[in-house]
Parts: sequence; structure tokens; C-alpha cells
Amino acid sequence: MAEVPKVAKVRHRTHPIPGTLSPVPGYPKKLTLYRIDASPYFWVRYYADGKIFRRSTKTDIKREAISAAKQFFNDITARQINGTLDTKRTTFAAICDAMLNSMDARVARDDLTKETKTISAYRLRKEILPKLGERDITNIHYEDLEELLDGLSHQTPKLSSSTISSYMKLVRQVFNYAYKRREIINIPHFPIVGGKHQPRGYFTTREYRQMWSRARKLIGKRFEYRVLKDTLGHETKGTFYPEGACREGRLIRKTTITRELVELIVFSTNSYVRPTDIKNLQHKHVTVVRGERTYLVLNPPETKGHDDPFVTMKQAVDVYERLTAYNQSLGRDTSAEAFVFFPNYTKRDYALKELERQFAVLMWNLNLGRGPKGEERTMYSLRHTCFMYTLLFGDKVDLITLARNGRTSPEMINEHYASQLKGEDNVDMLQSRRRKGRRTPVIPQV
Repeated sequence: MAEVPKVAKVRHRTHPIPGTLSPVPGYPKKLTLYRIDASPYFWVRYYADGKIFRRSTKTDIKREAISAAKQFFNDITARQINGTLDTKRTTFAAICDAMLNSMDARVARDDLTKETKTISAYRLRKEILPKLGERDITNIHYEDLEELLDGLSHQTPKLSSSTISSYMKLVRQVFNYAYKRREIINIPHFPIVGGKHQPRGYFTTREYRQMWSRARKLIGKRFEYRVLKDTLGHETKGTFYPEGACREGRLIRKTTITRELVELIVFSTNSYVRPTDIKNLQHKHVTVVRGERTYLVLNPPETKGHDDPFVTMKQAVDVYERLTAYNQSLGRDTSAEAFVFFPNYTKRDYALKELERQFAVLMWNLNLGRGPKGEERTMYSLRHTCFMYTLLFGDKVDLITLARNGRTSPEMINEHYASQLKGEDNVDMLQSRRRKGRRTPVIPQV
């Protein structure tokens, strides 16, 4: 039987090149110089207090590299003597804690939203710290990041490419923070997260009319979200039932459809707002403009780095005035400091969650939870629908103006919204020809 050949282990480009390791003359043998494939320079490493310290000498001349290695040794020795060689403060977890503390300060200065900091902390503790937390950040290299990416890519349920990319960007943010604090002298290469840009899920005009009509009919109806068990006794994914229609499984929560859901559908589809804007929108952020055009000027708190005011369609004015009158009839606060949606809820995260739950019930009731390409539809899809309707039915739409008014970038619109447009959607524009100022060229008929 033929012997199975052994597969040679591939040496990573950040590991020492065999035959290049050499001790520094006159110094402890633990102080060594070496070369790596990932850099043109000599590198130096030294073992102290149970930790390996590495640094680039920033030179490819060995005489200069030896001098840099000696200085490196003297720096570590001095830190050992004065007690500042704290290896615990350079763990990945320690750097994360320091970065999150700096985020708290930025939130206090209004340089960062509280939601961004909360999401960052959640993602770090959920997926990143269990894998990298105890590692010294100076010893985390490309292959470690590649292993992290591989783990994120094989999770169940499967994570989307955009979610995986968000996790890896957060890890890079930690490395950038460590670099600014001079805890590391360079940032490792990061593996590339592949995947196509996913089109944003939106609703056709027919689906929009279905949503609005069904939401009106469901006002006052109550639904239950229950988790059942399969034949093996394992709990399955939960689903909705009309109240009282199912007595089996575990009851998670009950949701009542309210008038706010109807108004939300029309308002969001005519105003470019994000769900976060709905949560934070107060009457002081709203100005009604009537003239040649009727619209709202909205100026809610900053979202995703954008804080410019933006304008809405006329239908948003009708919703705003109708919803305000409705809240007044119920004795709710409608002063400048009051919130436009659910002003009776002081906990604004709960107010947004209530709207999201009602919207989820509506998607289940209409079987519209997934788009034709499998894209998930959430409250955010109402904002996407507003963009798509402008692109589909607007006249001479300027992407820069649309992006600024939607508090986003032209690149986002081009990649996630305009990518769904077909030539047939704007055939009138494609077939149009200038009539004034420049002579229209004669195009031969085929």
C-alpha cells in the first residue's frame, strides 16, 4: 500500500523566515532578530513576563536593526524596573473596554449616538470577545482574523455578508484605537469580506395599498406570538396567531394593532425617515410649510452621522396633522417637547419596539415578510420604498439632492436603490430628447 504523502504546513507570511533568526550579540538569547515575508524590514522579539514582545526595526540594514533591537530591549527593561510593563492592559478585551469608555465620552459630547455605542458593545461581547478577548492584541495576526471570519461565516442561523462585514469593521476599529494609544505599532492585514450588495427590500404600489387597507381593518385586533414544539420536543421558530386561536406552545407576547401603524405606513413612505427618527421625532423637530408646495421640514436628532433637515411629500403633512389631532382627542401631550408617535410612552425604545411588533404582525398577516428575491422586509423597508418611489415616479431626480434629503450618500442610493431600476421603469426619460438650446441629432430609424 502506497504511503500517503504528508501535507506540508504552510508558514504564514508574518512568521519568521527559517534561517533568519539570530540573537543580538552581548544580550540575552531571548532577544532575537528575524525577517518575515510580510515586511522588507528586520523584526525584533523578546520574551519577558510571560509574554512575547515584537516590533519592526524599520530598517533592512542589519547593523541598524541590531541598534534598534538594543533600544527595544532597553525600553522593555526600563518598563519592567518602573512597573509599567503591564501585559494585562494590552489584551484585546482591555482595549475594547477602553474604547467603549471613550465612546461613552463621545456620546456625552454628542459626537456619537447612544445606539451606536450600544450596538458596538453588544456585538463585541456576543461574537468577538469570546474568541479574542484573552489574547494580547500585539499577538493577533492575519491568520487569527481569518479564523474569526471563518467562524462568523459558518454560524447557524447564517449571518448576512453585511452583518459579517460590520463585525470585522468593529474589530478593525479596536485595532485602530490600540494604534492611536500606541499599544501596537502596526495594524495587521484584514481578510476581505466578499458578497454582493443586497438590494433594499421595498413594497410595490399594489403592496403598499394592501398594507394600508389591511392595517386599517386590523385596528383593535389582538395577536399572540407563540413558540411551538416539533415531534422531537424541540422548540421551533415562533409565529403569530389571532388571540385565542391557539392554546399550544409557549406564549411569548401579545400585540394589539393600533391606529399608529396605519399612520406610520403613510408617513414613512412619504418622508424618508428611519425607524430611529420615528422614535425620536418631537413636535419641535417638525415645521409645516404651505405655499406653492406643501411639505414638512423635519430636523430630528442626528442619525448615522447626518444631521441636516430634510423635507417630505405632501401626504406626510396630512398624517402629521391627523395624528396630532388624534393624540389631542385622547388627552395626550402635543407640546413642542412631546413625541409625534406614541407620546404616552416615556421609554422611547419601547415605543419603537411596539411599532416594529405591529408591523411584523401585518407582514405575517399579508405574507409580505419577504420580497421577490428573499430580502427581509421590516419597518426600514418603508424608508426604502420612499426612495424607490422617488426614483420610479419622480421627474428629473438628482441623486445628490435625493441623498442629502434622505440623510445618506449618493453611493448608497446607487448601490442599494438605483441598482434595482430597470430601463423599462424610466423609458420616457430614456426616449426623451432636448427641445431647446441644442439641436437634437437626427437618429436614423431602424
